[in-house]
Amino acid sequence: MSQNPLKVLLVADDLSVIQQIRRLLAETDVAQKQSPAYEVLHSEQLATAVTYLETITFDLILLAVGLADGPARLAAIQVNGGDTPVIVVGEMADDGRWAIRQGAQDSLARPLLTPPLLERAINLALARQQVAGETVHYRQQVENMREKAAELEVRNIALDEFAHTMAHQVQGLLSQMVGYASYLEMQYGHQMDDEFATVVSRIVQSGHKMNNVISELLLLASIRGGDVILEPLNMQRVVAEAVKRLRYQIEQSQVEIRLPDSWPVALGYGPWIEEAWVNYMSNGIKYGGDRPCLELGSNLLPNGMVRFWVKDNGMGIPEIDQELLFKPHTRLGPKQVRGEGLGLSIVRRVVAKCGGKVGVESHVGYGSLFWFSLPLADQTTET
Repeated sequence: MSQNPLKVLLVADDLSVIQQIRRLLAETDVAQKQSPAYEVLHSEQLATAVTYLETITFDLILLAVGLADGPARLAAIQVNGGDTPVIVVGEMADDGRWAIRQGAQDSLARPLLTPPLLERAINLALARQQVAGETVHYRQQVENMREKAAELEVRNIALDEFAHTMAHQVQGLLSQMVGYASYLEMQYGHQMDDEFATVVSRIVQSGHKMNNVISELLLLASIRGGDVILEPLNMQRVVAEAVKRLRYQIEQSQVEIRLPDSWPVALGYGPWIEEAWVNYMSNGIKYGGDRPCLELGSNLLPNGMVRFWVKDNGMGIPEIDQELLFKPHTRLGPKQVRGEGLGLSIVRRVVAKCGGKVGVESHVGYGSLFWFSLPLADQTTET
């Protein structure tokens, strides 16, 4: 038991019953060989007991009742006692089940009471009450967390809507900027000196890069928005859209891109898989050697999946660095950097949501092959 005495309210309309229970509690104190375990306040009147409960906080209530008036007296005590555990002490003919059903922690037969039995009942009642209180506290915490999660969800939706609106507006303005810069380059390039031509070229290049960053941010928002319905992909069309987005990089690097004559039909979500191709091809262009050459292809796997890949002719990646490639914000060095921080991690996330995996095969000096897998939609149809 606790070193501090438990405050007990003993309620009985018979003084002899009060004296009996007090003796039992006193004998428990003697058995414990310590300072009094109980600080007992008793009342023969229910109204007086209610007054005590309004002004004093008790650890336990012992209510001695008869079967006839027991339910009413217990209800009155419970209304005023709050969460204080109650043990009902009844007569031999009373089996006490009514008290348990009504919310008492325990019910004891007074003629059978002994100090050990009473002590055990008190300890169990306090333990059950503690567990019940912890359960209520836990439920309150869960409910609070649910409310906060709902609030965050509403805020996230509002932020996503704002981000989409702003991103599309920025993309519109950006397209105008790149368009005008491209017009200057096309119409007046022959009249520009080298410095002016370099400035215009960098405006166009930065505009394309910024557009890709905005597209990735929009993609991140769509990933967080939930799952999508997977559909058979026309991979030739998806790759063509990716190539179109990389047109400026392709022209500047004079990269050679080798495409297969046909593609297996896989299940996926077109915009997400297009982003995977854009990231893989963009990296291959940037790190594919002086005259980059990219080869795109696919392989059917025995587990009902198809693996799509981009192979470059770059310097390759040390094995120790390969495990870091698909983690957010990973950079392998100041110059030879694979990805734009989030690029490859985005590929991993979107492919996983489509039911596939990502990976890389690379040896230093022999280039790299970046791949992702998707479920095969039809093993006979090709596009």
